[in-house]
Amino acid sequence: MPLINLTSQITISNGPKFSVSRALEVEAYDLIEVVVPADTTDLEVTLQPGTAGAATFLLVTANWYGAELAYKINTNSADARTLDHPHLFAGSGAVSLVDAAPSSLFFTNSTSSDDAADAHVQILLGRDATP
Repeated sequence: MPLINLTSQITISNGPKFSVSRALEVEAYDLIEVVVPADTTDLEVTLQPGTAGAATFLLVTANWYGAELAYKINTNSADARTLDHPHLFAGSGAVSLVDAAPSSLFFTNSTSSDDAADAHVQILLGRDATP
């Protein structure tokens, strides 16, 4: 089975340091790369279908971050989440904060005119393939 290795160093200047190292075994993973063009609203990206609790890892990254880049989960009427930094959800408990069964992400890139910039987004989803 695939193993997702997660290592993170968190350091606060003149403060504490945290080191996290975890291995998450998954039955399957999906890597999705998509371009969200400038001035785009609710571009749907379909994730691998699954049942509630099947997703155990979700990572959403982009080549740039900011208030102009956001996504919604499972429906284009959901609350938008600004992609202002990489979003990492490790473990079924963390993924359930997003949704128990994420099946689609709807991306909005509100850059336009002189500030127009396509966003290159990567989504990594780890999941149980035989729930």
